[in-house]
Amino acid sequence: MAKSDENNLLLVESPDSVDKINAGFYGRFPYPWSPAKFECLSDHRFNSDMLNQELGDWGHGLVKPDARIWVAGCGTNQAVFTALRFPDATIVGSDVSSTSLEICGATARGLGIKNLELRQESLNHVSYREQFDYVLCTGVIHHNADPRATLERLSAALKPSGVMELMVYNRFHWVIPVAFQQAMRMLCSGHGEVSDFEGELEVTRRIIKDAPESLLLRTFLSRYDSESSESMLADELLQPVMYSYTVDSLRDMAESCNLEVLLPCLNQFDRVAHTYSWNLKFKDEVARGLYESLPDERRWQIANLLLLENSPMIWFYLQRADSGRVRKSERQVCEEFLDMIFAPASSTQSNFIRTEHGSYERTPSTVPFPVAPPHASVRAIITAADGRTPMREIFARLGLGTDFHTVNGARLRLTTPGFPYLRAVCAASASDLSSVDTRQLADDKFKKFKGVKPKAVRLVEPD
Repeated sequence: MAKSDENNLLLVESPDSVDKINAGFYGRFPYPWSPAKFECLSDHRFNSDMLNQELGDWGHGLVKPDARIWVAGCGTNQAVFTALRFPDATIVGSDVSSTSLEICGATARGLGIKNLELRQESLNHVSYREQFDYVLCTGVIHHNADPRATLERLSAALKPSGVMELMVYNRFHWVIPVAFQQAMRMLCSGHGEVSDFEGELEVTRRIIKDAPESLLLRTFLSRYDSESSESMLADELLQPVMYSYTVDSLRDMAESCNLEVLLPCLNQFDRVAHTYSWNLKFKDEVARGLYESLPDERRWQIANLLLLENSPMIWFYLQRADSGRVRKSERQVCEEFLDMIFAPASSTQSNFIRTEHGSYERTPSTVPFPVAPPHASVRAIITAADGRTPMREIFARLGLGTDFHTVNGARLRLTTPGFPYLRAVCAASASDLSSVDTRQLADDKFKKFKGVKPKAVRLVEPD
C-alpha cells in the first residue's frame, strides 16, 4: 500500500485496482455535472484557428479542422463539448466509468452529435499508436495508480506531428483537500482498505456542519453547505486517489514520456480567476532582468513557487520530443504576434439550453460570437485591426509598449480560445523569427545581470 504526505495514495495497490475504484466512484458520483447549456458556432474553423493561434501557429495548420481527436478520460460531457467545438473532426471519448459514458452518450444523441464515438476503456490498457492529431486529457492521469505510465500511453497515441492538452493538479492548490481526503479515508476505514464512499460522504457533511476549531480548516470548508451537491463534495473532498504536481515535476514526467512542454493553456478556470499568466512582474530592474532572462519553464516554476495557491492551474500544451518541430518560446510567439496582420474574428453561436427535465433544447435564434465584451485594455487594438496593418504598427499608433508583458497580455486577451477576438490573416514581411536563437539571447541577458548586487524587491501578482 503506497503512502504519501503530499498525495492521496492510501488506496493504491495496482493500476487495475485503482481503475476498479475509479469506475465505482464515478459511477456513484458522475463528473462533471450537467452544464446549463452547450454551445456551437456556425464557423466550423473558428475554434481550431484559435487553438492554433494559442500554440503560436498563425497559419492555422497545426491542428486542422478535420483532426482526429482523443478525449482521454471524457467523463460525462467533455467529449460532447469537444465534438461541438470541432464539428468537422472525428472525436473518440474514452472513460473507465460506464455511468459517465451512458450520460455522455445520451447527451450527444439529444444534441444530434454525429462525430463522436465513445469507448469504455482504461487509459492504462489502451494500445493506440500514433492515431491522434490532438489528445485532450484534463484532470485524469493524476487519479491513476501510476500517472507517468498512463501519460506514456497517451504519448504513444499521439501522432508525431500532434499536440496534447494536459491538465494535472497544481500541488499548491490541493494541500488542504489532500489532507482532508486522507483524514476522511483514515477516519472511516480505520486501516486503509477500500473505503465506503457513502459513509465518507455522511461524515464529511457532519464535519462541514461542525468543523473543528482550526481557522484554516474552517475557512476551507466554509465554501460548502448542506445544499452542496454530492458530486461536487465527492470530487473535491473524497477523491479515491490523487497526485499533484508543480511545473517542474510535470516537465520531468513529460520528458520521461517522450514529451516536451510547449505553452500554457489559458483555461476557463484561470480566465475567471484572472490567474492565467505564468509571468511575474518585478518592479526592481535587477530582479526583472534576472527573471526575464530565464527560459520559459524556469520562469514558470519560479512563479509556481512564489505564488503558491495563487499560481495558475498546471494546464499546458505538449508535443512529442521527436516531432521534428522546434518549440517556440513565449517571447518568440509574442514577437511573431507583433509581426502578424489580424482582422476581427466573428461567428454566430447557437445554444442548447437545459430544460427542467434534464434534456437540452436548441434556441430558435443565434447570437453574435464572441458574446463577452473584450477587456478594456485591448478594445482599441481590436478597433484598429483592419486586416491590412501589422500589429507592431498598431501598437506604435496607439502608444503601446512592446515589452514582453504588454505584448503577451494582449496576445492572450485577443487571439486565444479564451479570448477569441482577432484572427491572423497573414504575416508582415518584417522579420523571420525562425532564425533567432532565443536561448543565446537569454544567456546574454543573464550574463548582463548576474554580476549586479541584488536588493530588496516588491513582487506583484500577474494580471
